[in-house]
Amino acid sequence: MKQHHSIFPPAASLACALILMLAACTSDALDELPPAGTDPDVRPLTITVSDGGMYATGQTRAQERGYSTVFTEGDCIGLYVVKDGTLEVKNLCLTLQGGKWTLPAGASQLFYSPDKSYHAYYPYQKDNYMNGKVSPGDEDFFKSVVQLWSVNPDQSTYAQYTASDLMTARGVYSNHTLSFAMEHRMSLFILQVPATKYTYTEKIDSREISKSYYRYTAVISENLYWQENPYTARLLVNTKSLALLDPEPYKYYYNGAKETFKLKYSQLNLQPGKYTVHTLDDSKVTEKFRPLKAGDYYMQDGSILPGDEDVKPFRDELQKSCLGVVFWVGEIEGIHWTQTGSKEGDRLLMRDHPECVHGMVVAMRDVSSQKVKWATGKGTTEHIYKWAQKSFNEFTSGEQADWEEILASDIYFGYCSSRLMPLYGSRHSDTTFPALDAIADYAATYPAPAGSSGWFLPGSYELATLCFGVPTNFAGDYTQLNMLKKTINPQIDKAVGDKLIGKYWSGNEWGSLDKVWHVDVTTPDYGVKLKTNTYKVRAVLAF
Repeated sequence: MKQHHSIFPPAASLACALILMLAACTSDALDELPPAGTDPDVRPLTITVSDGGMYATGQTRAQERGYSTVFTEGDCIGLYVVKDGTLEVKNLCLTLQGGKWTLPAGASQLFYSPDKSYHAYYPYQKDNYMNGKVSPGDEDFFKSVVQLWSVNPDQSTYAQYTASDLMTARGVYSNHTLSFAMEHRMSLFILQVPATKYTYTEKIDSREISKSYYRYTAVISENLYWQENPYTARLLVNTKSLALLDPEPYKYYYNGAKETFKLKYSQLNLQPGKYTVHTLDDSKVTEKFRPLKAGDYYMQDGSILPGDEDVKPFRDELQKSCLGVVFWVGEIEGIHWTQTGSKEGDRLLMRDHPECVHGMVVAMRDVSSQKVKWATGKGTTEHIYKWAQKSFNEFTSGEQADWEEILASDIYFGYCSSRLMPLYGSRHSDTTFPALDAIADYAATYPAPAGSSGWFLPGSYELATLCFGVPTNFAGDYTQLNMLKKTINPQIDKAVGDKLIGKYWSGNEWGSLDKVWHVDVTTPDYGVKLKTNTYKVRAVLAF
C-alpha cells in the first residue's frame, strides 16, 4: 500500500520513483517520445513509476508541491498499450515486487516501439470495471475513467482512502526505460482543527531534557475522513463526477466541547489533482506547559489525553481510541530505560527506537482471556540469558549485534528479554513462549502507532513500577500497590478497559534455570514461579 507524506507547509517535491533501473523524467516531458521511424527497442522494457505530489489549489507549475506518494511492496498499476488507435495490451497488471514492477506470471515481455503509446493508472482495477472506459483516440486516455471513478464515501481508514486516489500517466521512453510520472486525478480536501502542543522539561541523570507531545483530539468514529494525525483529516473528492454529494458532517471534541463541521463542496474551489486546506478556528497550534503524568491516556494515533480530563462526554470514543495508560515517566530512583551517564538502560530499545524517551504505557486489557505458560519444551529448564552467554559465537551478524546491546543493558527491562526469547526459540524447535506469542496476537488486534516501541512483555522493572510505583527496593511498598490501585486501575476503568487482577508474568528469569519473576496483584505478592505455571500477561510499550 502506498504511503502519503503530509507536508505543512508543502515542501519541495520529493523524488518518489521506485526504480527497476535508475532513470529520471519530468511530467513536463510527457509527449517526448522518440520520433516515428526510430527502430524499436529489442530489449525488454524497464518500468519506473513516480509521483510528484499535488499542487495547492491556485498554484502554478512553478510552485512547490506537497503530498507526494511513495509506492510500496505489493502495489499494482494497470498498463495499456495503443497502436493506431487500437488497444494492443489491455489492463495488464504490474505489481511492485522486490523493488521492481513485474509482469503477471506467464505474460510476455514488453518491448518499446515508437509508433505505440503507453498508459498507466493506479490503483489497479479488474477488467469488469475498466472495460469500455478508456479512450484510445482521446488526448486524455483515461477521461472516462476519471469521470466515472467512484471515490469511497467512507475513507475513514487508510486503505479506504488510498483506494480512492486515482492516478494516471502516459509513458515516457528513454534509454530502454519507460517512465510513468503519475498525476493525481481526484481533488484532495484537507481539514485542519485546532491542536495543543504540550512542552515540559525532565531531569534524567541530573540533565534537564526538553520534551513535547500533542494533546489528543477526540474524533468521532462515525467520521468518513481519513484521520492523518490528531488535528488533520483528509478526504478525496471526484469533482468530475456527475453526482457530487456533500460529505457527512465532521465531528470532534476539543477541550471538552463537541464541535461539528458541515462541508459544502459548492463553497470550495476544489480542483482535480490539487489540494485545498480548510482550517477550523484558524487551526492554531497552541503551545502550553504540562509534564506527562502517570495516569495520562495514550491514544491510537500516539497523542496524549491528560488523565485528569473529564472524559464522560466522549467515553465511548475514548474506549475505541485509547490504547493504554501511562505508568512510567522520567527517572524513578535513578533508573531510566534511556542510556544516560552511568546508567545502562535498555540499550536495545534505544537502538531500535531512539525516539521512545517520553514514557511507558500499559495496555488497556490482558493480551488473552486465558492464562498461559511462560515457556514450553527445553526453554522451561534452561536459562535463556545464560544460554545466550554460551552460544553467542554461533549467532548471525544481526543476532550478534542485538546481543551486544543486550549485554550492555540492564537486563531487568523487558524489551531486551522479549528479543532473547524468540532468538532462543529459533534454535530450539521444541520450545515456544506462549506469553510472548499472546502479545503478538494482541498487537495484531491493537496495533501500536508509529513512534512507539510496539508492545512487549514487561520486565520486572516495568511490572514493579506499574504495580508499586518504584522499580526497585519496594519490599515495604508492594502490599499497598500504590500505583496500581490509586492511578492505573482507576484510569483503565474510566476508559472502559479491564483492570489488572490476578497474577502476571514478567519477562525476566530469576535465580534458578526454570523460574520467572511475577506479580500477584490480588494477594498481593511477588516472587519467582516455574515457567510451566499459567498466569496472565499484560503488554507494555515505550513511546
